[in-house]
Amino acid sequence: MRVPERADTQTIVSRLDAPRPGWPELLTAVVTAVVLYAVGGALIFVVAPPSAPAVAGMLQFALSGLAPAGAFIAAVLVRIRALGPFGFRSVAGRWLAIAFVGAVVCLVVGSVLTLLSGPLFPGSEAVQEDYRSAYGAGVASLLVTLVLGGILTPIGEELLFRGLLASFLRRWGAWVTVIGSGVVFAVSHGINDVLPTALVVGLWSAWLFYRTRSIWPSFVVHITFNSLSILAHGFGLVEALGLS
Repeated sequence: MRVPERADTQTIVSRLDAPRPGWPELLTAVVTAVVLYAVGGALIFVVAPPSAPAVAGMLQFALSGLAPAGAFIAAVLVRIRALGPFGFRSVAGRWLAIAFVGAVVCLVVGSVLTLLSGPLFPGSEAVQEDYRSAYGAGVASLLVTLVLGGILTPIGEELLFRGLLASFLRRWGAWVTVIGSGVVFAVSHGINDVLPTALVVGLWSAWLFYRTRSIWPSFVVHITFNSLSILAHGFGLVEALGLS
């Protein structure tokens, strides 16, 4: 094996010390996300039969993961071309445990907030109808939705809102990073009864990202929250408790 020369070592260090995400990455991600969401939404409208809302719901979950992931990849390739500056670094296991417990708390708090804020967002049920059809159409549909909405969607959204956006905002300190990333994440889910819950999850995930400088706890938060939420709806627990 060839021993790296000094020039090679400097090159490796320069990649590890790559600049933090800036305006080029953010603008590239925004444009790419808008295009991917628009094209994907149009395709879903064309291919999903009106008589099968569950299919539309599953496709929307897939789009919710693929579009932000695509935007993140485009941002990485613009200039930095390294994942370290976007939060891909190791983290102590206790932070993953803290993230998991916090996600469970977010689910409970979010359910209560959704119930209380429902009257403030009339018509929200129609907005979420396709998603609810996806995890309520049988075991097979629930399993597919769990993969798409419980794993793919959280990964894609965390890449964009924490890996890119929170990394970009970090230059202005903790408050701007956590609140900015959390609020943008919540608003991206629409002005409906999901917004309060999305805000709670977004703030918790953003705080963990800022505190640990790692995206892995954020993945744990979002995957845990979405997966438990889908399972709770799929098995009728939410309805049984009167939280829907």
